[in-house]
Amino acid sequence: MKKHTFLVAFLLSLFFIGNGLSAQEKSFRFETGVNYPIGLKKDGFKENHIGLYFNGLYNLPGSAFGVDLNLSYESYTIFPNGSKYPYNGRSVAVIPSAIYNLKKEGKARPYVGIGTGISIDNIETGVFNEGHVYHFAVVPKIGIRIVNHINITAMYYITKNSSRLMIGCGYTF
Repeated sequence: MKKHTFLVAFLLSLFFIGNGLSAQEKSFRFETGVNYPIGLKKDGFKENHIGLYFNGLYNLPGSAFGVDLNLSYESYTIFPNGSKYPYNGRSVAVIPSAIYNLKKEGKARPYVGIGTGISIDNIETGVFNEGHVYHFAVVPKIGIRIVNHINITAMYYITKNSSRLMIGCGYTF
């Protein structure tokens, strides 16, 4: 329960900080934040932990299109290769994405995107310990940027053995 309380407090603080700030739309921005795996029934709803991510964003001037490069760490529950027992999966992912901004102005700007990249996955022993595997990942995403600085995103990492749904909330500089 403490994880959920922390996440709610973090989201509220970002909202209030962002409400007090006003900035012009920039072409290049950085974002940092937390992500959290949403437990899926097939994965047993257990052992999910808050992770971290860093994003570099570039909006093409005068266009609704943009690109980003996401570096993230996740920890989540999986049932590898049809196992009956859950394992704690850990991943580091590097995902470049194409983004389409559905609305370029206003306090709430929704967007959609898709990315492809590499997910380095491991079970039980940390990401880069013995047994880590490189997976090609496809990552569709939807999100909304609020008051120019708060970004809330849902991403579904599609990989061979470690697919996962992630919700992220970050602050954009």
